[in-house]
Amino acid sequence: MDPSSTVRVALPAAMATFLLLAMVLPTLRLRHQTGHHGFVLHQAVNPFQQLVGAGMGLFMLALLVWSVLVAVLGPNALGVWAAAPLAAGLGWLLMGLGLLLTVVAQRHMGTSWRIGVDGRHTALVTAGLFRFVRNPIFSSMLLMVTGLVLVTPSPWTVMGWFNGALLLGMQARLEEQHLLASHGAAYRAYASAVGRFVPGVGRLGLPQ
Repeated sequence: MDPSSTVRVALPAAMATFLLLAMVLPTLRLRHQTGHHGFVLHQAVNPFQQLVGAGMGLFMLALLVWSVLVAVLGPNALGVWAAAPLAAGLGWLLMGLGLLLTVVAQRHMGTSWRIGVDGRHTALVTAGLFRFVRNPIFSSMLLMVTGLVLVTPSPWTVMGWFNGALLLGMQARLEEQHLLASHGAAYRAYASAVGRFVPGVGRLGLPQ
């Protein structure tokens, strides 16, 4: 099968799978377990959170729109550069790994899972993937977007990667402020020992 034909079918399927497993099902599961959903990016914790939340929403919409355009128009019509087979294969691997780690990290969070910051007190999660990085879901999402860039390399996807990294970094810092306020010394001790997105990098109190 022609590589471009494979991308036109596989990329929308991968994005739909991500939205289902990483967004829809966790929301329904939390609703069933606690009576409330975890999608709180829009809530008025502070105006900056609302701004970042809007950016995150637009970013996810852009990923979905890109996958649809790739399916409808094809990579060539969107100015996608020819990807070497090895790079494209690595891209698919990173997308699959990113999805898997996202789902695993969400399960490790249990009822503490949220998309955003709200006023409800949640348990401090330090087990599972959280032993290695403080934000494994965000790290996994960056893996997925990196895979997307390798599969459909273009100015648009490269720009999207940098925008995504910026938004996830800002959201991580907002959530860290909330966790410091909620858990105090316990979170500070945890964050001083565990990296933000990469093991050992971005520990609290050390160079970011």
